[in-house]
Amino acid sequence: MAEFYLGENLVFLHMTGTCEDILREMAENLVKEDLVETSFVSGIMEREKDYPTGLPTNSSISVAIPHTDIEHVKKNAISVAVLKEPAAFRVMGEASMETPVSIIFMLAMKESHAQLSLLKDLMTFLQDEGTLRDLYDSKTKEEVVQLIDRKLSLTASKGGDR
Repeated sequence: MAEFYLGENLVFLHMTGTCEDILREMAENLVKEDLVETSFVSGIMEREKDYPTGLPTNSSISVAIPHTDIEHVKKNAISVAVLKEPAAFRVMGEASMETPVSIIFMLAMKESHAQLSLLKDLMTFLQDEGTLRDLYDSKTKEEVVQLIDRKLSLTASKGGDR
């Protein structure tokens, strides 16, 4: 598994807004952190229009996994948002349907194979209702980072080594 950056500076708690507002803020933060190119913002927005990423789950907590093409990425990273109120996202594979998303995992991956591998691991993660609830109920950004790091068993680089 490829290394990725996951730090508290990429975690948003109690976010509010529309799908578009939230995605833009998360993507712009990745630009500000110098993990992605400025083109990442428009890449995320356009890809979400064409290929929605909302995923209803077995629990009451729906998620979204927005991502875009690898040429927009400088360093592998994951940004996570836990929303105060669910935001309407169109459903992956069923663009005519919407789901109320409460947790967003924005992926910035430099290699296609790493993106596919991480998506597979995330799907397993998302099927665990207890884990989703724990993530949604996290009180601090540190709790979010630790839970994801522990549950995904991925090599995460944290701190100033970006």
